[in-house]
Formats: sequence, C-alpha cells, structure tokens
Amino acid sequence: MKPALSLIAASVCLLSACGGSSSDSAIPGLKADTNVALLSRGASASSSHNSSDAKKLIDGNSNTSWTSASGQKIVVDFGSVEKIKSIKLTRQAASAAIGSSPDILIELSANGSSYTASNLSVFSGGITCTSQTVTTTTMSCTMAERDTRYIRITSQNGKAYDFIELEALATK
Repeated sequence: MKPALSLIAASVCLLSACGGSSSDSAIPGLKADTNVALLSRGASASSSHNSSDAKKLIDGNSNTSWTSASGQKIVVDFGSVEKIKSIKLTRQAASAAIGSSPDILIELSANGSSYTASNLSVFSGGITCTSQTVTTTTMSCTMAERDTRYIRITSQNGKAYDFIELEALATK
C-alpha cells in the first residue's frame, strides 16, 4: 500500500470503531476546548457577598447559583493564566442593560489588578467579541485568545442577579 493510502486507512480506522471503544475520546496530541472555570480544573471563586455560595458559579451544576447584590463582585481565579477564547454566563431569566452603563460588568485580567471589560457588557473600549449572544438567561462572547487568570463579574445599577454558571473555554 502506498504511504498516503496507508495514512488515510489508518486515519479512517482511528476515527471509526476499528479496534477501539466508543468511549475513546482523546487522540494523543489533539487539543480540545476545556471549560477551565470548572472546580475540577482548579478554579476558585470568591466574593464578599454570599461568599459561601461563590463556588456555585463554577460547579457545573445548573441547579445551583450565586446571588449577587448591586455593586458586589465575584472573582473566578483559574489558578494560572489560560488562553481564554470564549466566555458564557448563565443567569436566571432577567433583563440586563448592556452598553455604556451595563447592569452586569464582565472583566478579564491576567494579573488580578488590571482588568479589561468584555464587549459583551460594554460597547467600546473593551475586549472585542467576534461573536456574541445576549438573551434573558445567557451572555456569551467568542473572542481572540486572551491571556486570562481572573474573570470578575459585577452587578451594577441597583440590580441583583442569580448567576447560575460561568463557562470559560480555553484550548488545552
């Protein structure tokens, strides 16, 4: 068999059930999107309001939540800098203004002291979303990979929210 054909045959065999089980999910060397905000990935969340519930924002459970108060922040620390390319915040159904004075401010930082707002919550001067969705229950932003260790979420303008889950995707 010619080298090119044997490579194709091996690829077809690898991608099919050829001697492997359907639970084989990883191909060595192949990178995949990973939600680095999950607790099992080493992330932690802290806040000064409802601090005992902060970890519920990143526990992967859609039946738990962290409830904010206006002006209160929750910070998610990934434990190390990750190349974040997508964020998604899920909350209980409620309207949230975005723009120059957003009700929910989402910011990213590599060092924990200098934060930049995502254009998911502000229209200009922030981290550009190449694709974004804002509904009554979700806010999501796909962006160019950005070195991020911390994501800070702040409820503003006298509003409070039940935040259900934060997803932060990085290629690992």
